[in-house]
Amino acid sequence: MDLELEDSGYLCALEGQKTLELADEKKQANFELGVAMLVHGWDILTTAVDNNWGGPESAEKRDWISAIVVDLFKQNKEVDIILIHETLFNAMEDEFDVLVEDHSTVHIASAVVQVYQDCLAGTFDRVQSMYQKYLQKQEYRKTHGVQKVELPSDESGDDDDDEDEDMMDVEHNHDHHDHHHSREPIVDDDGFTVVTKGRR
Repeated sequence: MDLELEDSGYLCALEGQKTLELADEKKQANFELGVAMLVHGWDILTTAVDNNWGGPESAEKRDWISAIVVDLFKQNKEVDIILIHETLFNAMEDEFDVLVEDHSTVHIASAVVQVYQDCLAGTFDRVQSMYQKYLQKQEYRKTHGVQKVELPSDESGDDDDDEDEDMMDVEHNHDHHDHHHSREPIVDDDGFTVVTKGRR
């Protein structure tokens, strides 16, 4: 994937620090929350988790993706949008067999950089707004259910017609098929094409 970015989102640790981890606990906690909210709000990943494309531990894998993004800042002195994008892209391919072709990894990576800059400056409005939105979506999902993608090769009798497009899910009580064999492109609710590969 060729990427042309107007701003690389380059971040470098402050003088005297070995990594980009924020020394102030409140700032670091808000940054980690912000990363989690961005990952939970990622439509393609939400679709993959709701349909168990990563197997029965799909929800845990989503949390792991949040953790490895945070670890980039804990383990490196320099981070940029490309590094975060590559981390997200590879995680989706390795853990969910999904090739992300809509550049959403770049959008998430750019937002992560913005959240880091906010938290570094002690500004948490963006993070808290995302968190409140997340709580509202969770409440909505409890009453309206989960949007699932039915693949042609699946024999599923589930008739869930909920039209919620991008709600985030952290519950583990959904019974979905974790095998999908079709190589046909899948278009999610936002019109993005999700390309899946056969199981290894």
